[in-house]
Amino acid sequence: MTSPSGLLGRVRRGDLVAAAILFAIGSVLIGLGSFEPYMRDLPVGYRFIPFGLACLGVVVRRASPALCLALGTIGFTTEVAIGVSFATICVYTDNLYAYARYGPRRGVRVLTPAIAVGVFALGGLTFLEGADTVAVITTLAILAVVLLSPIATGIIVRQAHDRAELERERAEQAVRLADVRRREAVLRERTVMARELHDTVANSLSAIALQSTALQSRKDLDSERVRDSIAAIRASSVDGLAELRRIIGILRAGDEGEELASFRIDQIPELAERMRAVGLAVDFRVEGAARDLPGEVELTAYRVVQEALTNALKHGCDAEATVRFAPGTLVVTVVNALGDGKAAVPGAGSGLVGMTERVRLLGGRVSAGPDGGKWAVRAEIPTAIVADASTEPTDPTSWSER
Repeated sequence: MTSPSGLLGRVRRGDLVAAAILFAIGSVLIGLGSFEPYMRDLPVGYRFIPFGLACLGVVVRRASPALCLALGTIGFTTEVAIGVSFATICVYTDNLYAYARYGPRRGVRVLTPAIAVGVFALGGLTFLEGADTVAVITTLAILAVVLLSPIATGIIVRQAHDRAELERERAEQAVRLADVRRREAVLRERTVMARELHDTVANSLSAIALQSTALQSRKDLDSERVRDSIAAIRASSVDGLAELRRIIGILRAGDEGEELASFRIDQIPELAERMRAVGLAVDFRVEGAARDLPGEVELTAYRVVQEALTNALKHGCDAEATVRFAPGTLVVTVVNALGDGKAAVPGAGSGLVGMTERVRLLGGRVSAGPDGGKWAVRAEIPTAIVADASTEPTDPTSWSER
């Protein structure tokens, strides 16, 4: 049960002002004799009581719609007995409207048929008192306007408000959804940029760092070997700088239809040759009948070989790379001997993440880990692109970290 202090705290100032104005106007009308004098001997002052109850209902119309209806109904039924006034009828219509607008829905569903029954009962009472048909119909019409139309109006306004609230919520949801999609698009773009920068620039920098470390640690190199090493470092730096410039140029152009990189399988021998130049023994071969493949498949295969050979350069030695054309699938395998476990360039595992993301985005599978004393990377890439990034989320914990 609601405490009085809690009820007063919910009273709206506008309702209180409206009730005061209605009571002032109604009091003038009652004072001028605007009422049906059923009880002529009843003092006029008593007629302010039912009218005051109805006005008090206006005060709590939104704070407590049920109390508003109860006060108004007590006042209205009392006036029916002592003589109805125009002021009380007008205020009671607001009591009915307020309950239909703000009251509980279940109560409104009960109130409507109850008032309808009351209207017909009063009409029947008029008929029993000897009124003709026209008088009965007129009474029913007046009662319907006074008692039923406020309820109908409240229900209509309530439904319109509910529809407007629903549309507002839908608009807010659309805004939130658009923001989520925008964030997802930005995240996808950042992921693509990070993957491309790692596959192009980071690999070149890794080769430079390894070659520089070798130069620092070896004091017995002759001038020719030093020049060869410096030439390899320069070639790696030039390649990395060229790739970085290409990526920056594409990002500045903003052409969504242009790939960040377009490497192909027939460029893997060049990649192997660059790895040999920086000190990694690489044996590369192609198995099966070569055929035309989608650009994304060839780019992914190239990136898998590039990442695997870079890891072999940092952590192992003597790598063997194989690209096998199988029916409906391109199988990329890179196997290398394990090193001493002391990598000159530390790795964070992001290369494996990017490599697996590329393959799984095309619906393929990747495995990487020890295999008989060696480290093996195997990627199965479907040649018909039917991938969905959501079908197999990236799970870096399934790999053996190197």
